[in-house]
Amino acid sequence: MGLVEIKVFFIRYLNVRKIEMLVLLTSLLFLLLLYFLITLLIVLIFANFPRNSMNDVPEWGFVTEYRIPTVKGKSLEAWVVIPNLNSLDPSKPAIVLLHGWGRNRGRMVSRARIFGNKGYKTILFSARDHGSSDKERLGMTIVRFSHDLESCVNWWSKPVVLDGHSIGGGACLLVAARNPLVVGVIGESVPLSIPGSLKYIYRPVMKWFTPLFLPGIRVITSIKFRKYNKSHYSPQDAAYLIKVPTLLIHGKSDELFPYTDTEILAKSIKKSHLWLPQNVNHYNIEEHPEYSNRVLNFLELIK
Repeated sequence: MGLVEIKVFFIRYLNVRKIEMLVLLTSLLFLLLLYFLITLLIVLIFANFPRNSMNDVPEWGFVTEYRIPTVKGKSLEAWVVIPNLNSLDPSKPAIVLLHGWGRNRGRMVSRARIFGNKGYKTILFSARDHGSSDKERLGMTIVRFSHDLESCVNWWSKPVVLDGHSIGGGACLLVAARNPLVVGVIGESVPLSIPGSLKYIYRPVMKWFTPLFLPGIRVITSIKFRKYNKSHYSPQDAAYLIKVPTLLIHGKSDELFPYTDTEILAKSIKKSHLWLPQNVNHYNIEEHPEYSNRVLNFLELIK
């Protein structure tokens, strides 16, 4: 084989290798694009998962229905419940209650009843895309929960205590870290961080597929939140900014978020009070026999 033939052979060989590499890279890019498209579809489907509204309504005091304006020109369904005059204590701050993902204001009625019977005014609302509040086309996130909560706080425009469950509890911590109208917080079964806690949120739905798609979900979430400071979407990063008394409650049998996450949060909040009841899961904290006394005793600490 002459020199020319050898040169032609290598040129052809290199061209074949280039084509093979191009095909390989194109295939990898296609698979990566397909992976993120599937992941984005999962996120959108999850964001619009069927809601599990509760039909409980306040049956004490004077109940007034409101539509509270929130961001993007949307509005939220809300009840303002004023206790009967013989139990109303005007010196006490109102308590704003926020449900978790997939629920509505009815979920918080049993808690509000405890406060109302002790003379506290209560405000119960449904976040966007929940109950009869306005819809959110791209679904809800902890940031959007916090925007709706802050809209209610500013609408009331007087000192308030926040009480939230799950994602709603996380939103309470985010708002307490930045809004001076907040004088106290009760956070129940709160996630530690976003996107860190996403694995717990998606695992019940995705089961064994969670490890496969979780990296993509985290990337998409990080892109969605890139314009925010971390303290605006991650309770762990907001915790050290909270200066008001904070009661953190987390059942030791919680099947969604581990109670050890709340222990970490408590260490970061200067005026935190921690209660970790035994044999309590993610959804039944308010049924614990000590719940009423715990939250009411905590409220007595708020001046």
